[in-house]
Amino acid sequence: MTDPADMPLDDGDQAILDRLAATHALLDPPPADLDERVTFALALGALDAEVARLSEQLAVGSGARSSERTRTISFDADSRAVMITITDRPDGLVRIDGWLAPAAALQVDLRLPEPAPSRTVTADAAGRFAFDSVPRGIAQLLVQPPESSPSRRVVTSAFVL
Repeated sequence: MTDPADMPLDDGDQAILDRLAATHALLDPPPADLDERVTFALALGALDAEVARLSEQLAVGSGARSSERTRTISFDADSRAVMITITDRPDGLVRIDGWLAPAAALQVDLRLPEPAPSRTVTADAAGRFAFDSVPRGIAQLLVQPPESSPSRRVVTSAFVL
């Protein structure tokens, strides 16, 4: 006797699979920006970088008495930590204030999906940096090592502004 698992699908099987797919799409659809997130992540795949993992996220000021909403996100890598505060602006954009630990005057790149251009700033000697008037969406930070250093770049996991 032939094992049913080895038989080709018939119209009844396909109808069942179609109903399951429709139910799954209704109850647990993929995020609307999934394609954008995957493309964004793949674009960084060729970089030789140490990945800083998300270690903490805290929302502040989202209550009824607060006039602005902020989130603080921390990322940890073996060689460096990055902490950022994202503040909503009244014009729909955000401001990102960040700190590097250990503190250093390093180049920090803010990667945004196309067509938005990436931005670059240099942290001060205390490790502080900022990006203002940033559009909402997916983003990623890339911290460049000192020019004379053999250490690798540090890249944060992608986060949503």
